[in-house]
Amino acid sequence: MNTEMTHPLGRLPTPPARARRGLWLLVLLGMELLALTLRFDAQGLTGAAPWWAVALGYAPAGLQIGLASVGAFLVMVGRRLPTLRRTLLTSTRPHHWGVWLAGHGVACGIFTLVTAAVLDVETAAVPPSLLWPVAWVLSGATVLLLWLYALAPASFWWHLVRQEYAAVLGAGLVGVGVWGSGQIGQALWAPLAEATLGVVRALLGLVYTNVRYDLADQVVGTATFQVAIAPACSGYEGVGCVTLLLTLYLWVFRPHLRFPQALLLLPVGAVAAWMANALRLTALIALGTSVSPAVAQGGFHSQAGWIAFLLVGLGLIAMTQRCSLVTAPHSSPALPAHAQYATALLMPLVVLMATMVLTSAFASGVDWLYPLRVVTTSLALWSCRQAYRRLAWTWSWHAIVWGMAVWGVWMVLEPAAHHRATVLADGLAPRPTGLTEIWVGFRVLGSVLIVPVAEELAFRGYVIHKLVAQDFTAVRPGQCPWWSCLISSVLFGVLHGRWLAGTLAGIGYALALRQRGQLADAVVAHMSTNAFLAAYVLSQHAWSLWM
Repeated sequence: MNTEMTHPLGRLPTPPARARRGLWLLVLLGMELLALTLRFDAQGLTGAAPWWAVALGYAPAGLQIGLASVGAFLVMVGRRLPTLRRTLLTSTRPHHWGVWLAGHGVACGIFTLVTAAVLDVETAAVPPSLLWPVAWVLSGATVLLLWLYALAPASFWWHLVRQEYAAVLGAGLVGVGVWGSGQIGQALWAPLAEATLGVVRALLGLVYTNVRYDLADQVVGTATFQVAIAPACSGYEGVGCVTLLLTLYLWVFRPHLRFPQALLLLPVGAVAAWMANALRLTALIALGTSVSPAVAQGGFHSQAGWIAFLLVGLGLIAMTQRCSLVTAPHSSPALPAHAQYATALLMPLVVLMATMVLTSAFASGVDWLYPLRVVTTSLALWSCRQAYRRLAWTWSWHAIVWGMAVWGVWMVLEPAAHHRATVLADGLAPRPTGLTEIWVGFRVLGSVLIVPVAEELAFRGYVIHKLVAQDFTAVRPGQCPWWSCLISSVLFGVLHGRWLAGTLAGIGYALALRQRGQLADAVVAHMSTNAFLAAYVLSQHAWSLWM
């Protein structure tokens, strides 16, 4: 029997215990979905397979619609999520979650066996009986239903559906719409690419006389530099990203906008995103023709799309705030104190990332504009210095120990590389000695002093506490639950590319914060790690560690 059921009412599991259980159930479901999608391929059933087996080839679409619907639902009920969470965590009704979890495990095993019988065979050997698709659908639905019952009692889900039925239906429609728009985008990419080719050709013709244009091969450029318009370059991805961003903006800020006038943002954003993509391709070809093919094919090609997306999306949002046609009168109340403090904590990292995207676009091997990151981030920190006075800027020796430990873990997990033959080393070698020394000096200054402050203010100052409470300033530093430390550390790892080493580093800095409850300890630990790393790079010429 589940021990939770044998406790008297006053000793039912506490909200933190239920929160931990919910987190592990989410991890379990994610691992199951990942294992099933990697193990089985529903796309291979074609030709002689029964019609229902071919239809199962669209099963991944169901997963995509489901994930998009869940994300849309969370956005729609965003302001009511704390209330729903309290309802779930403070419920005193008995919940046989262990029984439901055991049933979920059995159902998952049956679903895996049925899936293997249908998908893990040659096309001609697929069982023709209709019992198989029925068993597949029923077992899959049972897996999900029992997981939901393990997460929360049936009464909670019934209450959620009755109270948020409009959001549930709306999220379902959004999920279908997101999937459908992707299918439409793939179908229309060819004519969209043709239109993009025409615009790029016309823009290039304003500057160059030897424009090359091949509609059949989707190629456009000059005599010395040409590009092929792949589906991702046709513009539909940018249109989709900008449309999604503006849709979220319209929903979240709907009380402050005029409708239906505000809906004009969607077609305007789509056209602007497509034009921005055409300008990006034109600039790419011009850069490769007149300046540097290496820069065009390297940093500019990979970063210019993000720059265009940010300029169009955020630019339209900023313009909307000043447009009386779209913005409702008196729709910009003063920000509460904790929101202003959040801005001060996040601004340096936002400025750092924006500058990084910009400078990387013009980099080929070595980002020679790296000093600009140091300057802009330093200015952001200086402009917010008044907000940081509320922090206790004292430190202790244990923070340096944590930093050294993180450095050791990072070095162990760093893949072996030929340090003297990296792109960075090759880029630094032919430059004048003075220029190289200046660049290295700014690289050390940025990585040891500026970047740690910006990142720790954002992750250990804001994110780790925001995950716990809407008013994150109400959470005492160092008193965050373990799951908040873990989630913020995973986000920190994703930001750094080396996700495992970055996640473990984030955990180390979170532990440094928890030991005394001082954000300065996390900052000093991060500075120590980067200082040891810089010393190793310079002494061993291990330039790959800075890539």
